[in-house]
Amino acid sequence: MVGEAPSVVRRHDRVNTRVSLWPNRWPAIALQECIDQVEAASPESKKQVVRDLPCPECPMNTGCLTAKRKELGPVLYDREIQTRPRSQESTLFPFDLFAPMLNPDLSMVPHWRKTNGVEQYEIVVSGWDLAWSEKVGGDHLVRVTALHDLRTHKNRLLNVQRFPQGLRYTEQCELIKSEWRRYEDDLVVIETDAAQVIWAQQLEQSSQVPVFRHTAGDKANLRIGVPGLLIDFDNERWEFPYNEHGNGFDTMLSLLAEFEAFGWTDGKLEGVGEHDDMVMAFWHCSHGLKLMTGMADEFRSGNQDGRVP
Repeated sequence: MVGEAPSVVRRHDRVNTRVSLWPNRWPAIALQECIDQVEAASPESKKQVVRDLPCPECPMNTGCLTAKRKELGPVLYDREIQTRPRSQESTLFPFDLFAPMLNPDLSMVPHWRKTNGVEQYEIVVSGWDLAWSEKVGGDHLVRVTALHDLRTHKNRLLNVQRFPQGLRYTEQCELIKSEWRRYEDDLVVIETDAAQVIWAQQLEQSSQVPVFRHTAGDKANLRIGVPGLLIDFDNERWEFPYNEHGNGFDTMLSLLAEFEAFGWTDGKLEGVGEHDDMVMAFWHCSHGLKLMTGMADEFRSGNQDGRVP
């Protein structure tokens, strides 16, 4: 499938990472001749120019490359600078893992109504990663919505949306309500760590949104945390919209980039990209799908404070 659409895969390689390849801090360390080569390069050739620099033989390479690795993180450093597809610490979710699940005939959908006549076989869940800060430049509110088909036992990603920064708590709650009506979710999973519990409380008291409270405290757990997503991915239980000309393709690329930038660094599970909120919202959504379909008993008993419809 992916082999038949090489241009689509190449576009994924152009997704912006957390920082540019030549941040302002590097010229203070690198040789001037290297800086001149990079700055003179056209935008589309800048990556290749950086890769072609004679770094191994350069007397400045220790300080220069160390600065790059610290800025990018090990996953992106090995991919962008060392041109390795995987880092030594390694990403949990390489692009090749998703390749068999990418459907070039599907696009993200702006709303969803269950298929007439087979409604009983479809379960729709949204996962939300909340925005702590109301300041512009703070966190984003992110929603991931997916469908589980009880006949095929597979999940289909319907939509991902990252909302603008600076939304007030009340605005976020109203958005969650309106998006629930747009997709008619059977379950809406919301992160409720610490003060975030007030989002769930407000929605439970003021709406019919079927809220389930989920804590991110278990995100590093190998079975029920973010690494547990590998089980479904390895078994190709997901289908992802990957129509290059369809709705939401750029968002899909951003999601793949966030997944690829997620891994273990110094024993800690974290994203080394600019954001990891899409991955977290996806994990919340996956948790809800497992809960609703009864795929694992621990998802039924792990959160007793949630409200399941």
